Amino acid sequence: MRAVLLTDLLLKNLDKQSSIPMQKQMYDTIRFAVLDHTLISGQKLPSSRALAADLEVSRITVSLAYDRLIAENYLVTRAGNGTYVAPTLKQPLSAAPGNVHTQHSMQLSRRGSQLTSLPGGMGNTTGAFVPGVADSQAFPFHIWKRLVARYLSKGNLALSGYADHGGLRQLREAIAGYLKISRSVNCDPGQIIITTGTHQAVDLCARLLADAGDTAIVENPCHWAFPTVFSASGLNVAGGEVNEQGLDLANSDVPPRTKIVVVSPSHQYPTGVVMPLSRRLELLQSARAQNLWVLEDDYDSEFRYDGAPLPSLQGLDTDGRVIYIGTFSKAMFAGIRMGFLVVPNHLSEAFAKASTKLFRPGALHLQAALADFIHEGHFAQHIRRMRTEYSSRQDLLRSSLEKSLGDMVSLSSARAGLHVFAECSSLVNYQSMINESKREGIFLGTPCFVKNIPSLENRCFVLGFGAVPLERIEAGVHSLSTAMSRSLY
Repeated sequence: MRAVLLTDLLLKNLDKQSSIPMQKQMYDTIRFAVLDHTLISGQKLPSSRALAADLEVSRITVSLAYDRLIAENYLVTRAGNGTYVAPTLKQPLSAAPGNVHTQHSMQLSRRGSQLTSLPGGMGNTTGAFVPGVADSQAFPFHIWKRLVARYLSKGNLALSGYADHGGLRQLREAIAGYLKISRSVNCDPGQIIITTGTHQAVDLCARLLADAGDTAIVENPCHWAFPTVFSASGLNVAGGEVNEQGLDLANSDVPPRTKIVVVSPSHQYPTGVVMPLSRRLELLQSARAQNLWVLEDDYDSEFRYDGAPLPSLQGLDTDGRVIYIGTFSKAMFAGIRMGFLVVPNHLSEAFAKASTKLFRPGALHLQAALADFIHEGHFAQHIRRMRTEYSSRQDLLRSSLEKSLGDMVSLSSARAGLHVFAECSSLVNYQSMINESKREGIFLGTPCFVKNIPSLENRCFVLGFGAVPLERIEAGVHSLSTAMSRSLY
């Protein structure tokens, strides 16, 4: 390409009316021309004086653009002989062979491909009947805003950095005090590790308690997060038997190299089963006999409507093998992304160090605000208020379902949590019902099965009522009834 043609290239691409500086436009145009081999290696360019005259711009503008391109090795100067295009790749980056190579050779890893194919959560956070979502409309954001603002100032610059030692001490103290009273958890603040939610908590446990190729047992069916996170960490996932008393570890297959078992004893997800004391003691005994770590997922234990919340499994543990997982997403609002682990004393230092090294936790001003939210009684007050509200919603949902659907569905019996588990009768085409429900604006949760259960799979679904105001429940059930009536065999 003759030097004079650079002027034509620039005149075609430069826009003197643009808000982008002329120097930046020149730099971008020449840079792309070099990478694309429109300007070839060794090509001599016009002098800054000549180019400025041709473009009718300041010579300083051209010189600054040239200087930057020279500094970044797109152009070179030869003393007394002008400016040239620097040596570049033989093939331009946009050439076809490079594109083919990139598209067909640069692929996800096996682990990445597996992760993208595993079950994932629903994208919706509002509407009937999205499961697992609290009512953010009822949350006292005016209080939360005041508490957060308390720590957003230059007087609290210490909170603008990273957390260490497992999280902010004030929050760990607040959580420890709350858990001792409400959940009978035996812990001190040093055992608590603040996380960004259950997913990060499980990931941390997988990394520290098991090696790639080891096995984790999850309840079957279970929440989709557990097999997804464990698989992403290189663990094999096996399904434990769940019956009317919850996980039956004693009668489940435990593969060799099993290191972890996950259980939700206070309100099994999704079936809603509440594990009685006898089964809890039996589970701990089986875990001791097989030397397993037990992860207790206590995701919505605050919401029990026919009695006081049941004591935690961790409070019964005498071996230091139960790790308690808690979250504020159900009790407060989903997007808070704040949770915690309670680990045995002998693991606390390792978990704190690993959390800091892997995740570099921050958001200390939010942790400080949450500590005040608990200490000042706002958290307990919100729980009491929402317990009454959610109880009314569940009662109305159950009565509406029984009235509208009758024998087409059977419901779980537990009066707890933020969802109801339902099983279709054999008269209903399951997949058609799911599709028709979406057309009606109804979103149903589908349980995750690690291994087939013919009596349940393609028959059951989850109805969340946390994000559904009381006055909209009957209309939602009516829409679901319409969808099911279209799905009968």
